[in-house]
Amino acid sequence: MGKHDKQEGGRHPDRMQPTWGARVAQLLPLINLLIAIQKIVEEWILPFV
Repeated sequence: MGKHDKQEGGRHPDRMQPTWGARVAQLLPLINLLIAIQKIVEEWILPFV
């Protein structure tokens, strides 16, 4: 039970103060999505406008 308590204690501070690595990891999917949308707009929408 001691190990379990340490793991729980280690998780909560990470949630309250995420590291830069965790923030970047969370932002990467959004950045990739924006890039994909931009490419789709440039290739499919702009030629028809």
